[in-house]
Amino acid sequence: MKKIIIIVSVMISVLVACSSQSTDNSFEARGYSSTDKLVSAEWLEENINDVKIIDVRKQEDYDLGHIPGALRLTPNEVFQWENENGVKGMLPSGDHIAKALSDIGINKEDTIIFYDGNSNLWSSRGLWALEVYGHEDSRLLDGSWNYWSENNFPTSTDSGSIEKSDYKFSGNTNSQLIADFDEILDSVDDPSKIVCDTRSPDEYTGKDVRADRGGHIPGSENVNWVNAVDESGKFLSAKDLEAIYESKGIKTDKAVYTLCQTAVRATHTWFVLQELLGYDNVKVYDGSWIEWGNSDLPIETK
Repeated sequence: MKKIIIIVSVMISVLVACSSQSTDNSFEARGYSSTDKLVSAEWLEENINDVKIIDVRKQEDYDLGHIPGALRLTPNEVFQWENENGVKGMLPSGDHIAKALSDIGINKEDTIIFYDGNSNLWSSRGLWALEVYGHEDSRLLDGSWNYWSENNFPTSTDSGSIEKSDYKFSGNTNSQLIADFDEILDSVDDPSKIVCDTRSPDEYTGKDVRADRGGHIPGSENVNWVNAVDESGKFLSAKDLEAIYESKGIKTDKAVYTLCQTAVRATHTWFVLQELLGYDNVKVYDGSWIEWGNSDLPIETK
């Protein structure tokens, strides 16, 4: 009997140890297709020494307080740039992003947790960029900084010291996560495809114009990205999310393309559809409205 107790105790210890780097299971009640890319504040607090945390808020916000051990990046400088055609906000080269990760000491085997101050908006862009270039394990903090800071989790003002690394991506770019304007144009008259416009209703109708032209891509449906989170910044349940998207015809049997102004809000919705709801075919139109609205491609207003 004593041997059995010892064996059971060892097995429990092993399971607990293994769980420190495993998927966070606290989301079961929300019914998500997968939570491999999402962690709770509770999970992060428990595993805080086993992961690399990246804060993508402004420097002044970081200086006022951040999650202990968090490293900071400026997301629009690291995960966006102007391409050779003059389109702003596009995905930079892998080398550009790898250098930024090297400068803050990230290694390719690290589990990366992103957070920001706006319900994972910029965090989603960071995660999507790393998914494109093949980082093995990057995740979002559910509720992000707002939930963490408002619920008595530990914070720090110590930036600590950084030992630079030599980060390199594997070289296997996942182009299946990116759509260009030709692919979007082909979707206009194809009922098996749909564009999910994640901008505000005023941008969608052309009332709020942020390019040469206002409006939206013909046949696209508008689901504001912020509809996917609650007042605390946490993601809604799968049931609630499905109701929102399916009511606009954005269903799992279609190829879905997400867009916004410069493909930041679009990556948030990409995360919801692909990771939380399990859609098989979701791409981000990286050029988004800043490319489409500044061209002679077809638009609608309503």
